Amino acid sequence: MQVQFTLANPYLTNALTAPSPQSYREARWCERGYQPSLQPISPDSEAGTLIGQMGWVGAHAHAHHYLWASAGNMGAILSQPVEEACLLPFNAAPRYALPPKIVVKGLAGKHVLLTKSGARLDMIGSEHPALNLTLIEVEPDGTHYRMRFGTPAQAALTQNETAPKPTSEMFHYLLIFEKLAAQGFHALVHLQPKFLNLISRTEHGHPDRFYEFLRGYEPETPIIYDASGGIGFVQERAPGIPELSYESLRLFENAPNSPRHILYWVGHGTFSRGEDPLDAYKHAEYFEAAARMAWEANQQQINAQAYTEEIIRCILREFEANRTETRAAENGTYGTEIPHAETEPENLYNYP
Repeated sequence: MQVQFTLANPYLTNALTAPSPQSYREARWCERGYQPSLQPISPDSEAGTLIGQMGWVGAHAHAHHYLWASAGNMGAILSQPVEEACLLPFNAAPRYALPPKIVVKGLAGKHVLLTKSGARLDMIGSEHPALNLTLIEVEPDGTHYRMRFGTPAQAALTQNETAPKPTSEMFHYLLIFEKLAAQGFHALVHLQPKFLNLISRTEHGHPDRFYEFLRGYEPETPIIYDASGGIGFVQERAPGIPELSYESLRLFENAPNSPRHILYWVGHGTFSRGEDPLDAYKHAEYFEAAARMAWEANQQQINAQAYTEEIIRCILREFEANRTETRAAENGTYGTEIPHAETEPENLYNYP
């Protein structure tokens, strides 16, 4: 069956409908967090648009084999709160605490859309949003949050019943959203890509070689990513610890000219940022595609790394020269005379 890619969740556009009341299927949905009494989220709202984009990302990554199975998670901070009619009442929503080292008072009252723990990325666009996603609201103390979507109400949970929860890595998202949302970090996508993980286990997996190895496969790579420090490289450690949050924050911030677009958690996967989930995903997709080409070429004993460091330097010099000329033209600093041939710059695309 051919995978259908859509930027709108079918349950929000009424292309698919919820199960019949008191049916077996509805009971299973409710166990996973569906609330039939809540007003549907509009597909044209900010939340509805982000939900649709997350579904597209999950389906695309799965269809193109960028994942170990369907593992990964996503998150986005909303600029405006979701309508109350679409959410559990604040006092009825299950309440949880963040790890002691994570305090995010700057997110108080904000709504953050996250995948849930155990959710399959490839099913986000095929199922009702409440089954795979949640909206959380941070309390004023910055250390507690309410899960206001995708969960049974607190009173409905029995003593021994465990409610659905946000992804276990949610505090990575919250810390980075609090510190860097003003710099365009509105969405984060964490994937566990197969070929990047394979390369991280080879001789090229050392921090000094990992990015340099990948940038030699595509001439656009240094143009796009060198200025922001390439891939931030996080040494392997347990994925669910606050120290990983702070190391990720440091690497996102400490880039030469602008915040990094993507980090690689060694052996665990990519963590990429963007204005929305589509923007965040494209960086992980870019490097996984390069890694796949590199891996498959090496398996066939093909030397596919066509771009040496010398060629890359030529590409970057020519790119910067073209940008300089464009800026000069925009500023009206060019004269009307055509420069003589002997004064024209060298054509740096004549690679050595």
